[in-house]
Amino acid sequence: MKINKLLLLGALLSLFFLAACTPESQRGEPVTTTTDKGASTAPPAKEAEKRDKALVRVVHALPGFAAVDTFVGSNKEFGEITYKTVTPYKEIADVQEVFVIKPAGKDGAAPFAQNNEGISGGDHYTAIAMPAPDGKATLRVISDKLTPPPSGKASIRIINASPDAGEIDVVVKGRDGNLFGGVNPETVTTYNEVDPTTVSLEIRPQGKKNVLLTVPAITFDAGHLYTIVLTGKAKGEPKLEAIKIDDQLLKGATP
Repeated sequence: MKINKLLLLGALLSLFFLAACTPESQRGEPVTTTTDKGASTAPPAKEAEKRDKALVRVVHALPGFAAVDTFVGSNKEFGEITYKTVTPYKEIADVQEVFVIKPAGKDGAAPFAQNNEGISGGDHYTAIAMPAPDGKATLRVISDKLTPPPSGKASIRIINASPDAGEIDVVVKGRDGNLFGGVNPETVTTYNEVDPTTVSLEIRPQGKKNVLLTVPAITFDAGHLYTIVLTGKAKGEPKLEAIKIDDQLLKGATP
């Protein structure tokens, strides 16, 4: 009996491991994304791949910039994106294209920034407009790699999109050590796994104790993938803020 139980446990663990390691483009779950402005659901990656489509969203993290439009190739795919907005994922043809951001409604204007990026069918991407060190705009296209965290864990990553915060540490208030250390400007970290929890996060200059920003009572649930975007200014306006993006692969679908 004991041997049978061990075999069953091993089989269940193997099934979970295979599901978690399934390539993103082959996953059969829809993805729900929640921000403080609401929730949206993207179709399963596997279905998008069948249509030769990637799943792309845009984040406007340019303090001081008005609304923008985002073009992929010659097509305006996202319009009137205001500061701190995270668009829903949208299906975009999986080809090598130039991503361009322009002032909203001014199709003939020179772009703020652009990025020549190849995207793969069935994979998820975040195109984030953020400040460069010279104060101008830059555009990064990031592969999101949305696969489930280990059982009982949440996954968290940080995007440092502040123009003047410099290198930062991300610390759980009241605890020793860094959750993330030395995150450079314009950097996107890999995901770290954490236990489900509700904590306050402190954003500090690298290696320092003074706090640039406290993000109070932020909850991380098991099975969710979180992106925390640091935007705004440590000195001046608009003030330093954190945008929380919560992605979850919906249960009950077949990977």
